[in-house]
Amino acid sequence: MRDQKYIVDTLQKLIEICHDGQQGYREAAEHVKDHRLKQLLSEVSLERAKFAGDLESEAVRWGEPDVERSGSTLGAMHRGWTELKAGLGGGDDAILSSMETGDTYAQKQYDDVIRDGRLPDDIVGIVRNQAQAIVGTLDRVRAMRQQRKAA
Repeated sequence: MRDQKYIVDTLQKLIEICHDGQQGYREAAEHVKDHRLKQLLSEVSLERAKFAGDLESEAVRWGEPDVERSGSTLGAMHRGWTELKAGLGGGDDAILSSMETGDTYAQKQYDDVIRDGRLPDDIVGIVRNQAQAIVGTLDRVRAMRQQRKAA
């Protein structure tokens, strides 16, 4: 039998990361000027909410009746820093930079969980799919930053 506590704790960590991303992308969408960027950030926020919901369902299935549905203190600090940089004149570029930093962190956390090999295969499949989506978003954010620099 798999270690139920480890599985639930790991899911909870990923849920927290998803909520941080959801809140970060939502707040970023509220501050950017570029309409296309605003749309992307809003879409990613909704995607992260879905990721959290999928992981929450797994945590409940593994015996966690009271899933924590908030983000982390680190995530809140990162969002505050993003807002400060944008407010000090960094604008959309500063927001994109912060989204890249946040998703790089999320990608590393997801990769660590996948490499660990301690989760059941069905959960690893969910985590792998979410990790691929995070990498896709990270690529899009990086491409947008490069396009903005070139313009």
